[in-house]
Amino acid sequence: MTKNKKVIYTLFILITVAIFALTLLPANRLGSNRLFQYDKLGHFMMFFSWTFLFGLLHISRKREESNLVFIFFAGALFGIGIEILQGLMSFGRSIDLYDAIADIFGTITATFLLFLTKPPYPPE
Repeated sequence: MTKNKKVIYTLFILITVAIFALTLLPANRLGSNRLFQYDKLGHFMMFFSWTFLFGLLHISRKREESNLVFIFFAGALFGIGIEILQGLMSFGRSIDLYDAIADIFGTITATFLLFLTKPPYPPE
């Protein structure tokens, strides 16, 4: 999974930009699509994807055992940071505890999947 680093880097950059755009742009700029009814699922999927890709990058770059706790906290803190930024900005966005919880659940799920799929260390 970690053999094609360019694809992983590209996807990681794209998901990071998408998260910033979808969470920090003024809500009226995003339109009123029915898809936004599933806001918590969107938060879960965005932070699941971000954490999973971050974990793949971390695993592919490290020469020693990857720290999944670090990967989890990076994703969780990113999600919480986004919520804090929403509260600080004056775009009609606000801090939502349930969004942060959805972000953290996505992060937990991605970390667990990384635990199940990461290659053994030391490499055979």
